[in-house]
Amino acid sequence: MNNPRYDGKPLLRLVELWILWVIGELDSADADRLTEMEPNLRQTWSLGGSWHEMIESLLEIPSAMPDELRSMWQRNAEKARENNLEPPAEMFAQSIADQLTS
Repeated sequence: MNNPRYDGKPLLRLVELWILWVIGELDSADADRLTEMEPNLRQTWSLGGSWHEMIESLLEIPSAMPDELRSMWQRNAEKARENNLEPPAEMFAQSIADQLTS
């Protein structure tokens, strides 16, 4: 990915994808790629588990956070739909990822 947003922030995109996974908006191609990356991620980080478990471990995600994120996303998505807009899952993920990695 050649996006200046990620320059010097190797974990940022993975955190965004984790958030999309949590809220049920991760597309199947990304999910497949992440699953394929698991052995390399395990070796890099010396962690076990699935890719999303490794992200949770690295960031020390509290156990309640996924439910909180899903609730936030549902509220945001409902507001968007009330205004005849498509809920911006990618923007939501970016915003939360920025907070988690700052």
